[in-house]
Amino acid sequence: MLKDYRILLATCVIAVGAMLLSIAKLARPGYMIHQKAYAELTDSKDYDFGIKQINIETKAGLLVDRCMTCHLGATNAEAADFNPPLRTHSDICPGMGTQPHNLNRIGCTICHEGNGRAVDQEDAHGHFKHWLAPLLVGKEAQASCTKCHYIGGESLLGAEIYVKGKELFVEKVCYACHTIRGLSDGKTAPELTDAGDKFTLEYLKESLVVPTANLETSKMPQFSWIQDAELVDALAIFLKGQRKDKLRDPESAPIGMLKTEQVFASVVEPSAAAGEALFKGAFSGHLQLRGGCVNCHAVKNSEGVSEGGANGPELTYVGRARAEDYIKNHIRDPKSDVKDTIMPSFRHLSDIEVDSLALYLQSLAYTLPREPAPAAQAMFKNYCLSCHGESLDGKGPIAPLLDPLPRDFSAYQFVASYQDRFAESIREGVGGTAMAPWQGILTDSEVEKLVDYIVATTQDRQGGFRRMDVSLPQPGDPERRQFKGETRLVKVGDSENGMDAFQKFCASCHGMLANGKGPNAYALVHPLPRNLINDKFLNQPTVTNERLYRSIILGVAGTSMPSHDHLADQTILDIIAYLRSNTRDTN
Repeated sequence: MLKDYRILLATCVIAVGAMLLSIAKLARPGYMIHQKAYAELTDSKDYDFGIKQINIETKAGLLVDRCMTCHLGATNAEAADFNPPLRTHSDICPGMGTQPHNLNRIGCTICHEGNGRAVDQEDAHGHFKHWLAPLLVGKEAQASCTKCHYIGGESLLGAEIYVKGKELFVEKVCYACHTIRGLSDGKTAPELTDAGDKFTLEYLKESLVVPTANLETSKMPQFSWIQDAELVDALAIFLKGQRKDKLRDPESAPIGMLKTEQVFASVVEPSAAAGEALFKGAFSGHLQLRGGCVNCHAVKNSEGVSEGGANGPELTYVGRARAEDYIKNHIRDPKSDVKDTIMPSFRHLSDIEVDSLALYLQSLAYTLPREPAPAAQAMFKNYCLSCHGESLDGKGPIAPLLDPLPRDFSAYQFVASYQDRFAESIREGVGGTAMAPWQGILTDSEVEKLVDYIVATTQDRQGGFRRMDVSLPQPGDPERRQFKGETRLVKVGDSENGMDAFQKFCASCHGMLANGKGPNAYALVHPLPRNLINDKFLNQPTVTNERLYRSIILGVAGTSMPSHDHLADQTILDIIAYLRSNTRDTN
């Protein structure tokens, strides 16, 4: 009992102490220290101590700014040598004799954000989790210029870093994926028109450097150039400056650039040279050519060294592997060929520009030297490694950004089960995926050498695996499974029954829409579930009903696709009919 009273007494003492500290803090607020120091420095005898406040009328209502309660010398030219926070504010527009910004009228939070109502430093600077407007320091405040100014094709004095970020947004082809109202209309990635009001500057920087830092499932590439801190700062400041709501209407904007349309250089005649310039996003005079494929794709130079990005397939051989019409169509509408690709549409390119890119890709001539005959491992490294990985596990440098993921050849069960299909897949490619046909680049003997290399690499992992042999039941055949001792006959698959069965047995991995994006999909190991509405894949001559039947009843060896031999043959045929009804070729 006595012990309980002691605990209660100690708690009361602590509470009273905390209350007294709070009262003392209120009686002698921190800003008083700064105000007394400022009064002494300026030799003010009758200084007016207390909270300083500026009220700014905005479209959103009254903005209260009390920053000058501490930042007392902001507008005092004679305070240039004082220590912060008493020092004169630096020129916002360096080089201008008379500064156009009246800080006594606009205050601090319009540019620097933070929490203008607070007078305690920690509260005023707003460095709290989930507070979307923490203090912007120094050059970071350039993100606020667009609240009043419409920055178009010209620069704005004092906003040079913001303008650099805008140039990077175009130069690095961010516009192809992201929409910013008035500037770009990309449809592959999240809209950034209001990024400045939605995200903090730190959040934007994190997402640029490591796209999965804040969103684990992000498909945004991790660009090599983004490791440059100055570029990251500039691009993040530009994005922080994107806000739907402005403090000034376009009609009353301080400068006359009311619409931020991007102007590109144009190509007047198709040529491989023009295509190379487009591929590299080069400049023609002061205008950039649209393109910039090099940010994601690499090509090999004459020495066999890859130059460019590592976020998409290497394109050294694509001009020889793919038909010209395929290349042109893929540039304009990549999802028509690979349903789940993250490559954006470049539909805004003119016919001349698309023709030039195709000519450039067709002009690339590097081939692995054939004299002496290259070893199989060297061939795999040159042609296959970027997607399928050094260990043949389907985890090459560009693999994470491909959908579907490259095939994992490190699993013996898969290799043993399907090696008879490998040569044809190499020669003909795999429709609806990034796997290109290589018959125009590799000879038959080279294809066989690659297949032998894949098989030999997995031989030591074979264990006791043996692939069963099953055949597709035909209408009228007896059902494999008996029902209460009764043998039924198989009928033609029914797509409506198949849809019900698919939702019951398949949707958890393959998704309710059969697009491979079920709730369990991303918890599975490589490869991810197949997109079963990918008509370019399902309508290939090699993807027969028998192949689908075997994949369902036996599973796909070496993957997360399990055996479904508990299903009746009729149920499997119904599911196949449903899949075919979704991907039937209407041409």
